[in-house]
Amino acid sequence: MTQSQVHILVVDDERNIRNNLRMVLEAAGYRVDTASGGDDAVTRVKEGHYEIAFVDIQMPKMDGLELLRYVRGLRPKMPVVMLTAYGTVHRAVEAMKLGAVDFLEKPFDPKGIQLLCQEVLERQKVRASASMEDLLQLAELARKRKAYVEARVYLRPEPYYYLGQISEVEGDKRKAMQYYALAIDASADYRPAHEALDRMKHIDTAAHA
Repeated sequence: MTQSQVHILVVDDERNIRNNLRMVLEAAGYRVDTASGGDDAVTRVKEGHYEIAFVDIQMPKMDGLELLRYVRGLRPKMPVVMLTAYGTVHRAVEAMKLGAVDFLEKPFDPKGIQLLCQEVLERQKVRASASMEDLLQLAELARKRKAYVEARVYLRPEPYYYLGQISEVEGDKRKAMQYYALAIDASADYRPAHEALDRMKHIDTAAHA
């Protein structure tokens, strides 16, 4: 599949953010549709096929988490990346537990967005029968966008979980959440990772109380 065949949906109630993301993605060669809210996004997902959806976590009427739940029911294999603002880490944790593949904090780095798209698409392509070379390619894409998720070369949840613990000790919440979510992706019933994400959510909620 060429980049021009990749169809991406951007959902955000802020017009400037929608337009900026659309321009960045179209400049990289992707086809892009936009939606200004949850209802519009649901209609588009029902009517079309998208390889990736970028969804703002805070929107009026139907927020990003509600939309994520709905979209996972309609298109369970469609990767969803959540768009978050400063101070909404606890909601990003919840989104990743609900099946979001990643999250981006505003303001965005255009190069990081393009690298994330490559990584998500590559991950989807190799998921069924990934070789070590394929997984190393994923790790390299992640490194380039400074997500540092080289642990994608492992197939079991434990390495992700331990790297998440290390990231927490180092004070990098975003990286820790990625590792815990990858542990759950490797094994949906891996309880330590679920408990770790719950703990991070409670800590962040208390910090902003």
